[in-house]
Amino acid sequence: MQQGSWWGYGALPVVLSAALAACTSMPAGLSSPATQPPVQAVQQSCHPEPLTGAAALLGAFADITPTQALQAEAAGVRVCWGGGLRTLQAVSEDRDCLVLLQAEFSAQAGLGWPREPRFFKACGKGPYDRQLLQPFTLVWLSGKVTGQAEFAGTPIPVIEIDALYRGSDCLEGDTAPQCVHSYLQPLKKPQ
Repeated sequence: MQQGSWWGYGALPVVLSAALAACTSMPAGLSSPATQPPVQAVQQSCHPEPLTGAAALLGAFADITPTQALQAEAAGVRVCWGGGLRTLQAVSEDRDCLVLLQAEFSAQAGLGWPREPRFFKACGKGPYDRQLLQPFTLVWLSGKVTGQAEFAGTPIPVIEIDALYRGSDCLEGDTAPQCVHSYLQPLKKPQ
């Protein structure tokens, strides 16, 4: 072998290893059930924790603001927004609607509030625990844009909730009920 050639630096064993590995792999489109890991649905989102389960299987999020969601072509688009809770209202025995002031999030600045307030409404199966959802509670919601409503004389988009995450401003380790920070589910009705 010549000194200084690429064969002299161990390339031959690498090439042979790659060729042999190709002989032991499954053809495209086929897989061995024994070697496949169980499928677990996980999706990154605007929530502090990844979505899992059914909510993770619902599709990607559009990067639009509540103002952009007022456009007709935004109907049915899936969004993930966070904000401060302004109102929580039961619209029926098993349905709640929240109005939120949208927060902006960035890796550099963290949580911030836009110069011009942008509100949105999110509705879903309820009721949610009123002790955990008080005015100014920080929440993250994901869902599909379903229409428009009005808040303080201004049109705002409405989304159908598929996941609701409650943030907390409590100190780490505080176990008081109002310090819950996790995904919230509607309360179960007594039987």
